Amino acid sequence: MTAPRTTAELREHARPLYDALVHHEFPRQLASGVLPPERFRFYVTQNLLYLPDYARMLAAGAARTHDDQTLAEFTRAVVNIVDVEIPQNERLREAIVALAGPVPEADTTKAPATVAYTSWLLAIAGSGNTADISAALLPCAWSYGDIALRLLPDVAEHPVYTDWIAFFASDEYAAVVNGLRTAFDRELAELSERERARLTEIFVTGCRLERQFWDQGLNATLWPDQRS
Repeated sequence: MTAPRTTAELREHARPLYDALVHHEFPRQLASGVLPPERFRFYVTQNLLYLPDYARMLAAGAARTHDDQTLAEFTRAVVNIVDVEIPQNERLREAIVALAGPVPEADTTKAPATVAYTSWLLAIAGSGNTADISAALLPCAWSYGDIALRLLPDVAEHPVYTDWIAFFASDEYAAVVNGLRTAFDRELAELSERERARLTEIFVTGCRLERQFWDQGLNATLWPDQRS
């Protein structure tokens, strides 16, 4: 089978894994307003531990670019994480704390899926090129937009969850993802079959780790020694 030549083909190759993200029970419960606030508090706290390392991987991608256009796309993505997404997650956590109470101390330690995901991202950042980094970052960035757009028409009014979906369904967020996809499409078009096959495996692994992160949020999975 020919390795994917575009990001659209890449997503199609990983369709079962990718669809498991888009249809995951956590965002479904979030959109319907029935997700227990304690679970969202845990998820957003873990996300605030994840996002800085995600931004560091993006910054490594910016440092390794060889053309101004790709540099601009990576830089825009870093700025979006640091100046927009992290503050937005902090506001969401404040809002959910008002409903669910203070964040338990155990939640402030990177949980198992968070450690696995961020360690992998930083390993890609340390040893990979811009194509590797693009393949690793897309499952998160792209699926969040697709999840939000799918859920937006039927979202229930909620003092916290509605804002989460609106943010990722926005045109501004879509522009960041489209920019990253466009930059990656340019790279994929110039790579060999063997290189594209390797990038496909990175994308697939990213989808698997993203699924684990959602599962962790749904179940509030802690380390065994932290469970009461």
